[in-house]
Amino acid sequence: MLLEIGLALLLARLLHFSFEKMKQPPVIGEILAGVLLGPYVGGMVGINILSKDTATTFEGLAKIGIILLLFISGLEIGVEELQTVGRKGLITSLFDVTIAFLFGYLAGKILGLGFMESIAIGNILVATSVGITVRTLIDMDKLHTKIGELILTVAVMDDVLGIIFLSVTLGTGESVLCIPGINKTIIILISILLFFLIFFASLLVMDRLKIYHLPPPRLLLTIAVSMALIYGALAKDLGLAAITGSFFAGLVMSRLPHKERILEPVRSFSDLFFIPLFFVWVGASFDFGALGGLGSLVTVFIPMALIGKVVGCSIGSMLCGYTGKDALAVGVGMMPRMEIALVVVTTEVSMHVFKDAMIANQILAATVLLVIVSSLITPPLLKIVYPKES
Repeated sequence: MLLEIGLALLLARLLHFSFEKMKQPPVIGEILAGVLLGPYVGGMVGINILSKDTATTFEGLAKIGIILLLFISGLEIGVEELQTVGRKGLITSLFDVTIAFLFGYLAGKILGLGFMESIAIGNILVATSVGITVRTLIDMDKLHTKIGELILTVAVMDDVLGIIFLSVTLGTGESVLCIPGINKTIIILISILLFFLIFFASLLVMDRLKIYHLPPPRLLLTIAVSMALIYGALAKDLGLAAITGSFFAGLVMSRLPHKERILEPVRSFSDLFFIPLFFVWVGASFDFGALGGLGSLVTVFIPMALIGKVVGCSIGSMLCGYTGKDALAVGVGMMPRMEIALVVVTTEVSMHVFKDAMIANQILAATVLLVIVSSLITPPLLKIVYPKES
């Protein structure tokens, strides 16, 4: 087990830097490391991080990586940034998330999937990662324009709304609040309401604590990581996804002054160990046997994912007074998918939303391909559609 984890970390980091040098998303390199160390490639030479002896431990470490990744995301966004999003960002994001979700749901129905499976695809397509877009806008010297600033604003809201969509649509009802004779939907709604009451109460407590001196750095760091895990467990006990809890724990901790004292150390040890193991685990879980029937899925899944973002953001932007060309540039800039899409799909697979294991593997494979395709096509498309006068 120690050998497999050591090799996974080393290969993930090497490929991370290699893809970074090629100006490609480093996460693709970490996923590739998992493919190389998984049963279909590494297994041929006796190295398989998902073997009977290591699979459970490796999956556990990967899931901690998910929790920390979402905690960092909530901490980076912060409640104060949400408060400054503004009307245009909120309206555009609402249209973006809603239409992307509907396109995903429609894609599921076209593919003949059931109600909950189609909803799960909708959740995957909601996620956005604008790292690729930001880098392209910087290269174009267009980041601090009205289009660039709207893209950044919408991306912030997308993460929050995406997590809320996931919680509402995939609440399992397996809550500690379960009472015989009470409808499962009502239990889900009560659980969500209770979770958000706890969240807002935590914000009030954190605001009170700001008047006191912060604890020593190491104690503060321990408290922060503990909050991520405890909130994750709380969300899971209420029938929600654990990542919902860790994300909102990050928002709570962001209320503390000098949140960088938490953010930088958590990001450092997470990026060095837990988060790479999550993406390696995603790659190792890639089932090449599922590729046989992937063609029809990809021809629906990927176009609907890309078009849904363009349509949603364009409509929202135009309603906020942007021209058609500007709105199209915003939509194209919001196309990339990355970490959150992979977190959502792996969460859904672990929740057994997809009843057929082959379908689950195909959806995972299609999401990985979506990450690659959206990352590759967004920069050239953005340069083409970006208004010359903006």
